Amino acid sequence: MPDHPTTNVERNSQYSKAARRCVVGLYVMSAAWGALQIAFPNNGSLYLLSALLFASLATGWAIWDAKSHGIGILPILQMLYFFVWPVSELTYLIYRSGIRGVLTATIHGIGLVATLAVTFSPPRYY
Repeated sequence: MPDHPTTNVERNSQYSKAARRCVVGLYVMSAAWGALQIAFPNNGSLYLLSALLFASLATGWAIWDAKSHGIGILPILQMLYFFVWPVSELTYLIYRSGIRGVLTATIHGIGLVATLAVTFSPPRYY
C-alpha cells in the first residue's frame, strides 16, 4: 500500500488533519504566549517570534483547510494572508462558510483570548 493518498477522500482527510493540527498549534501558542508574558514581560524578541508563529500557523491552517475543501489560494494571496491574517481569516471563513464563518471566527477568537488570559493570570496564593 503506498504512503501517499490515492483518492480525493483520503487526500481531503489528510488536509483536514493538517488544518486541525494548525488550529491546535494556535491554541498551544496562545497558552505559551500567556505563560511567557509572566516570565518575560515586555520582551520584544519574544513578541516578534510569537507574532511570526501565530501568522505562520494561521496561514498554514488556511492553506490546508482550503485544500481540504477544494478551494485554491494563489501564492500571492497566501503571502497577503500571512501579513494580515486576522482580517484574512474572517474573509476566508465568510467566503467558505457564509454567516457560519463569522460564528466560527468569533468562537475561536474568544477561545484564543480565553486561553491566553487563563495562562497569563498567575495563580494567587492567599
